[in-house]
Amino acid sequence: MMSIYDYMNHFWFENENDPCSLSEGVLYFYLLYEANRQHWVKPFKVSTQMLVARLNTSKQNVMKAREGLKKRGLIDYSKGEGKGKPALYTLNLSDEQPLQLPQPMTQPLTGSLACKLPQSLPHSNNKEENNQKEGKEGKHSPSSNSKVVLSLSELRGKLLNDDSWLRELSERLAKNKIILNGEELKDKVGEFFSEQELKGCKGKEETDCRDYVFNWINYKYKNNYGNESKCNGQISTIKIEANRPEDYTGFC
Repeated sequence: MMSIYDYMNHFWFENENDPCSLSEGVLYFYLLYEANRQHWVKPFKVSTQMLVARLNTSKQNVMKAREGLKKRGLIDYSKGEGKGKPALYTLNLSDEQPLQLPQPMTQPLTGSLACKLPQSLPHSNNKEENNQKEGKEGKHSPSSNSKVVLSLSELRGKLLNDDSWLRELSERLAKNKIILNGEELKDKVGEFFSEQELKGCKGKEETDCRDYVFNWINYKYKNNYGNESKCNGQISTIKIEANRPEDYTGFC
């Protein structure tokens, strides 16, 4: 059984001997599309009106192009008989017809390769590259495990023993005019976890928790460690329940 590529190759072979017009070429390949779409029934139906619309041309050009393709032996067709009975087309390429293809452009493969690949490809020092990447991204950049939920006790231990992060936290708070020495900062971090336990929280993601601590301390100091908050000089006694880091931002 012939494939769509056999018809394409046959068309271009015939075109080399006697070039088709542009209209003939466009019509042939649209008919090839329709034959494939209609599952290669013979003959297949295509209305002239649809060809005029799809090819954006005139009825006269369609009729002239299909007659040219028929004279070349590329197609056969029978005219339609009005509405409901469109023209019938057949693409000519029988199984017995020898397909003349151009000479291959590549040389045949030999028993052995012309050159041998090196025994081993150069490899990169993955450990060194990863260390450099981590250095650029920062020590506390999110890792593949940053989305893992840890218990509050695990997080408390990790954060309170991370001196580098505590210094960074102190610097961030200082920019908001919240000055805490080392012990005071650890006390506030511990207080944060105690409050989470009272709320019934079981665990958090590590990256989320680090941001949460900063926002929590920042919020507490801005509101004088009480339930009263100031807004435009007025005191509100509304207690704000916050369960996410971003809940502690934007309050007045």
